[in-house]
This record gives sequence, structure tokens and C-alpha cells, in this order.
Amino acid sequence: MSNSIFRLEDLVQIYQGVTLKRYENELGSQEPIINSRNLEQIYIGGELSIAQLDSSNLSRYRLHTDDVVITIRGTPLKASLVTDEVKGSLPHQNLAVLRVKAENLNPVFLAVLMRSKWLETQISTLYSQSIGTQLLKISQLRELEIPLPSLDRQNQLAQLFLAAEHYTQITLEILVQRNHLTQLALSQILEGVQ
Repeated sequence: MSNSIFRLEDLVQIYQGVTLKRYENELGSQEPIINSRNLEQIYIGGELSIAQLDSSNLSRYRLHTDDVVITIRGTPLKASLVTDEVKGSLPHQNLAVLRVKAENLNPVFLAVLMRSKWLETQISTLYSQSIGTQLLKISQLRELEIPLPSLDRQNQLAQLFLAAEHYTQITLEILVQRNHLTQLALSQILEGVQ
């Protein structure tokens, strides 16, 4: 069964993050900023940066729950989903925001798709070089054609990815604990502790 193909702009609204220098103001409010380092997992995480900005014209940039934030400059493609905990924060200019407007698109599936090796292969020729930095243009994102399985299949794929990511995280935590125990045992032996 083949999937329908859609241009990304037909499924989502796309905009680039905030150019912080344009809004810097020492009398402004402290605003939480999402950077590429916050996009390591399927859900945005880690400590957010803070910038002092004139927030009077920033409402159009504020993130909503279930927005998908992706890298467009400097690093290979990463994508993460906005949760309630970080909604209202601002995306850095090296990021783009995909806000789902199609009822037949699961935002988690979109984030999974944007993180996939399949998509990485598809867009590898789209990157342009800007002074040695990889750059994916918003206009290129809008024209990107993606397959869209049924909503049930999207939900299944999203759950599969979430389960795999959860398993990977647990495995990494176990490895860190084993390494800690090994280092502790070595220290005790070297210090003569029985």
C-alpha cells in the first residue's frame, strides 16, 4: 500500500526562529530560548538558555505545545516536540518551527519523520554551504515532499519510536551505573579497602 505524498507546507506552517540580536534589550524581560542542544530527544529537554529581550513583538515566535522544532543551520537535522513545560519559549534563529495544520498529521510522527535516517538521506542534497556551515532554507522545507501514512499507521510508528528511545535511554543509564560501579571497585582496590 503506497502512502500519499504531500508538500510539507500543505501540512504545517513553517517559520524560522528569533534573531536574538534584533530583540536584545537590557531593560527587557528574561526569555527562555530553545537551542539545538535541547533537541537531543523526541521531546525538547535540557536547560534552556535565557536572553534579555524586548518581548513586545515576540508573540508570533512563541512555541505552542506539539510544535515540532528542527535544526536548519550548523548541525545535522535534529527535531523535537514542544511540551507543555517549554511552551511559550522562543526558538533560536538556527531552528525552524513546524506547526501542524493538517488534521491527518500526528505531531509525534512528524518529529519522528524529521529525525529519521530516511529523511536525512532525502534532504542531504538540499543543504547549502554558508561560510562553511550547513544551511537548510525555509523555502526548501516548504517544498519538501513527504509520504503520509494513515493516521493509525502514524500513531503506530510514533509509539514504536518512543518505545525504542525509552529503551535506549534506560540502556545508557545502566551503562553509566555499571561504569560508576567499576570505577568505585577500582578505587577501593587501589586504596586497599576490602
